[in-house]
Amino acid sequence: MTFSVSSPILEFSPRIGHVVPEGSISQFPCRRYVGVLTALLLLFCLRVIAQLLQAWSPVAFLPPFAAWESGAMPYPLLVISQVVIIAVCARVIWRLHRGVAVPSMKTGKALLVFGGIYGGLMCARLIIGLTVATDHFWLNARLPTAFHFVLAGFVLVYGWFHCKASVAADPQRVGKIA
Repeated sequence: MTFSVSSPILEFSPRIGHVVPEGSISQFPCRRYVGVLTALLLLFCLRVIAQLLQAWSPVAFLPPFAAWESGAMPYPLLVISQVVIIAVCARVIWRLHRGVAVPSMKTGKALLVFGGIYGGLMCARLIIGLTVATDHFWLNARLPTAFHFVLAGFVLVYGWFHCKASVAADPQRVGKIA
């Protein structure tokens, strides 16, 4: 249940006890999206931690350090970019959890297109690396490709959230996601 605060641009959500922007998803059920996105982020974090562990103090139960990277960029730059990705993903999850994300069909469609292309390219990378370019350093990097699928999945789930929540927020669009 929501009720107006002094500004018509803001709503107050008693469920979470804070002021949220108009059009936010404070009443849209986000629990499943938060759960799936959190699981995907945790998988990616485990990948980053495992590679750091193999770089600093290798352990026998994990693949060797070289298996975790394709060599496309220097490792320090890779770690920095991974930390940025983790921070961005964590912020997305936090905003969904708090109910302050403002769904947008346009954003959702863009994320779905980007995530689909990203996942498709990683699928092509994997297939080519397993079949015709087995000795190419980037195409044959199976473990990094697997975690690119994790990130593509994150983008796709977040895009799907935007599409579904924007439809739920606009009764005139019910039944129209495309």
